[in-house]
Amino acid sequence: MYSEREYKLKVHHTKYKKNYRKYILDCVYSDDKELTTDLEKINYIFNRFYSEYGWEIQRVGKLKAISRWLSGLALPIAFVHEDIVKLAIEMGSINPNPSNKLYYQVCDNYWNFMANIILGLEKEITK
Repeated sequence: MYSEREYKLKVHHTKYKKNYRKYILDCVYSDDKELTTDLEKINYIFNRFYSEYGWEIQRVGKLKAISRWLSGLALPIAFVHEDIVKLAIEMGSINPNPSNKLYYQVCDNYWNFMANIILGLEKEITK
């Protein structure tokens, strides 16, 4: 499927979480104003989330609400299975050539995983 030369091997979770953080923030943009700093992008994400989907927090909790918001393509991140697995390999969270079982585990958990990464960003707003 993918050659090892094209992608990095799996790295420690503290490293690949930083990779996902950068990936998500690199995908964030606004049609209304230029977002130049990470803090502006993080504020943009949470302002949009709370205005569009904040009502869902009481029903299902914040993690699940963000997961559902993301799965509705709120941010322009990978959403097709092949692209999700390719991203996981590029970020270093799985090794190249995953088994079918791992392929589908990554895809099945993707929205919750990305929601968890985004929840970690919210702490940066309150620093």
